[in-house]
Amino acid sequence: MQHRRIRARLVYTGPQGERGRESIDFTVHSDGARMLRAVTEIDEGEVLRDVTTEYDARYRPVDCSIRLRVMDRFVGSGWFRFSERLAGGEMFTAAEGRLSQRVEVDGHPRAFGSHAITSDGILTSMFDLAGPKRQYFDKLFISSYAFNGATGPFLMPLSIGMEYQGIEQVTVGAGTFDCHHFTYLLGGTEFDYHPPYDIWVTTDGDYLTVRAFVGTPKDFAYELVEYAAS
Repeated sequence: MQHRRIRARLVYTGPQGERGRESIDFTVHSDGARMLRAVTEIDEGEVLRDVTTEYDARYRPVDCSIRLRVMDRFVGSGWFRFSERLAGGEMFTAAEGRLSQRVEVDGHPRAFGSHAITSDGILTSMFDLAGPKRQYFDKLFISSYAFNGATGPFLMPLSIGMEYQGIEQVTVGAGTFDCHHFTYLLGGTEFDYHPPYDIWVTTDGDYLTVRAFVGTPKDFAYELVEYAAS
């Protein structure tokens, strides 16, 4: 077998302690393409999300499947596909039934947010470290505008900004990692309501989320507590 594999786990915490977790399994192929499998659990609201995303060697999404349950009831599932000219989705939700979406695009979309925290880390791969400290991106997509991603899933437009804070050495439960530190710039975007959001990702080219923090009034932290590579 010519691929390598990364297995990891994030723990979600808040002011009252642990509030969720995310299991991560990456398969990285010899041509640079990679497959992310993530299961996220959020205790408040009982949100359970299964995500499988394929990325090309440039970290652009190729396809993604999402299945969502809330309070142990089916909410929706969807399969999404991205190319140079088209972004599309085939979905079935408990509220809306069967849906199909097609959006013509000028160039392969650079990102699709699945609401896995690991996916948020991969979004930072768009940032040009040789460019300005603040950069803005549009013509992206996300599966839900809800803070916890507990709606849909749908194919929804997204625009975001990022500010680069530099390289920092971060120690978490899984060990010590050299990380790129980014601050998401969400004012004036579809997530204008979102509290301040910082994320730390590995500098090794995998863009694995090591730590993330959502500020006041949420005060939510996300920390890598298990990591194994083979």
